[in-house]
Amino acid sequence: MKKIIPILLIILLVTLSGCVGPSETTTVPPKFELANPNLVGKIVDAKIDRENDIIAGEVASADLIVANMGSEKITAETIDIKVKVLSLEDFLANLYLKTMSDEKKTREITPINFDDSIDPGTVKTLSAKFHTIKEMQGRSLAGKYDITIILSVNGQKVDSKVIGITLKSGTPREITPTPTPVPTPTPTPVPSPTPEITETPEPTPTPTPEPVVIATPTGKVNYTRIISSAFGEPVINIYAGDTIEWNNNDDVIYTLVEKDEKISNLTIKEYRRYRQTFNQTGDYHFSLIYWGLRTTPKEQTISVKVNTSQ
Repeated sequence: MKKIIPILLIILLVTLSGCVGPSETTTVPPKFELANPNLVGKIVDAKIDRENDIIAGEVASADLIVANMGSEKITAETIDIKVKVLSLEDFLANLYLKTMSDEKKTREITPINFDDSIDPGTVKTLSAKFHTIKEMQGRSLAGKYDITIILSVNGQKVDSKVIGITLKSGTPREITPTPTPVPTPTPTPVPSPTPEITETPEPTPTPTPEPVVIATPTGKVNYTRIISSAFGEPVINIYAGDTIEWNNNDDVIYTLVEKDEKISNLTIKEYRRYRQTFNQTGDYHFSLIYWGLRTTPKEQTISVKVNTSQ
């Protein structure tokens, strides 16, 4: 869902400004305690289109990949935005900026509401276009900013992300976005109905939980591929202390999200490799996330066991 909203990147005194630098962030994103632990939404990735090639006064677009990592369905999303000025292009104004508190440098934007439905285990991209401000009282607002994005799902704050953005000086341009081609749907064959057979289920014994064992690295590396937006090996069994090396064979940047948050998100750039050592036993369930994902992400399970032969 795309929405166009006015956004005042900052309302400061007339003398604010400073030097434009790279778009690394200095703001720490807030963390939240979940009142409902079954309702978990994660900002898997976030970006602003042309984040270092936006002229103050142009329309910008922010895209968030939101994953439902809980067991409850997400039916409503809210994005709160806080914008903090780091520097502007005018040298003297930047000197004055250093005397101001972080509170005066920061402004909150009207929340953006969405009504997209996100089922457990799936992802969806939320997009919002916003207007930047060229100048205020004759002063250019070209400069460097931190944008804090706070995600709420079904009324509960769940995650946040900070994006650095640089606004350049100059005459605003009319940016015409490239239309996204709509794929032709493949007809789904209608299967013949299967007679329903009613069976009396046997009682399932309650499994005894396997104890968690933490081991030291063994030095053994298990290699696996990512190709055509899928895992080459959906299931891998290793021993505690072993290492997994993912080899990205595509020209796509992938994010590996462990559903139970046992491991932080892993980013694997195009045609690169990434290694992760699994010192703790248990099952790790990864989802393969990337920009433009429109279906349920491919999954990979890594089962880490104790090496009883040692």
